[in-house]
Amino acid sequence: ALDHRHATVHEGSLNHTGVAEMTLRADWSDLTDFDRALSLVAAALLRDGCTESFDVRRAMAIGILADPARALALINGDQAPVPTKGIVAYLHLSGDAPLGCDPVATDETGRTWLVDTVREWLARNDRFVTVRPVIDLNDHCDGTRHRPGETDPYVPSPLIAEKVRLRDPTCVFPWCTRPARSCDLDHITPYDHGGPTCECNLAALCRHHHRLKTHAGWTYRPLAPGTYLWHDPHGQSFLTTPQGTTDLTYAADTG
Repeated sequence: ALDHRHATVHEGSLNHTGVAEMTLRADWSDLTDFDRALSLVAAALLRDGCTESFDVRRAMAIGILADPARALALINGDQAPVPTKGIVAYLHLSGDAPLGCDPVATDETGRTWLVDTVREWLARNDRFVTVRPVIDLNDHCDGTRHRPGETDPYVPSPLIAEKVRLRDPTCVFPWCTRPARSCDLDHITPYDHGGPTCECNLAALCRHHHRLKTHAGWTYRPLAPGTYLWHDPHGQSFLTTPQGTTDLTYAADTG
């Protein structure tokens, strides 16, 4: 029974309202202690004027307990310290929602959120919010070669790296779904062969597939931003896009 303890967030339960589900299986004494802590924070929220129901306040308490210093300040009635939790989200906001529907925002994974949900996130005082300049994926950032006294231009600038990872949400190797933010940025034309460090010559590859490309005879080239034509050592061809992979060899054989 102890081996089956877990705390699991169910990502599939997440919807456009930002509400999701989590299940806990733990030692009974730990669960009862956690249950009491939720009720303690819920009572403090009521004391400070929160008008939500008891169950909703207990749900709100989960996020508060995730920042122990702020939870302790709330329980003791002290001034809350500066928040330590933050959230990074890349959102495309649009007011062109269908008639009768609420405006929506779309994140970098294609998931849709209600704009009201985003407003609620920004209005919370338990997280810090950083506003960054809009990143235009159509604005090309030129790479540079070595110049005296400069940082090695083999490493992309933060802006170029961010643009590549927004364009390529996952590893661009056929059928790989590893998130781009945990991938290497590969020079499609190798740097030591004259390839520039710019988003037109960089793509997200996980470490395993980066090594296959470098050492195992796999090659690829971009056809359009985010679209790549791959060739394996045996002559098979694959087309990868943010929507998935097409086996061109199989398509040609069956067509």
